[in-house]
Amino acid sequence: MIYKKKSDLKVECIVTQEDFAFLGTTLDDILDRTEAGMCFLKRLKKLCAMTQKIEWTHIAYTLNITVLTDGRVSFEFSEHIEDYIRSLKNSLAVADAETSKPLQEFINTLERTDEENARRLIAYFEKSVKNVSNPTQEGKLV
Repeated sequence: MIYKKKSDLKVECIVTQEDFAFLGTTLDDILDRTEAGMCFLKRLKKLCAMTQKIEWTHIAYTLNITVLTDGRVSFEFSEHIEDYIRSLKNSLAVADAETSKPLQEFINTLERTDEENARRLIAYFEKSVKNVSNPTQEGKLV
């Protein structure tokens, strides 16, 4: 694996097919979000942090996956607010009418605020999304 630190909160890792085989996973595992694929991504993010001396904030996390022409795969882990906003804008393309307006308002708010407040808003947003996605825990509202 080849690691490239792009900034304090952004690292790219290039993974070969041999790396996938050695770690016991495939790109399909990652794209299908299997347990093996998710474990691989968590391990890879930790390796990026260790090798590149990154301290993740665990807020505004994005991951871009690119299959390169030679068969290697680029994983770009980022916690930049700009990357997070870009990801939200990409989500607008598939959002239904009910979701798109509040999502656009949230994007506009993030674009107008400073980084500290943006991280605070994103943390609250992500917590709310998790609660909506998984509203019960042992039969109780979370």
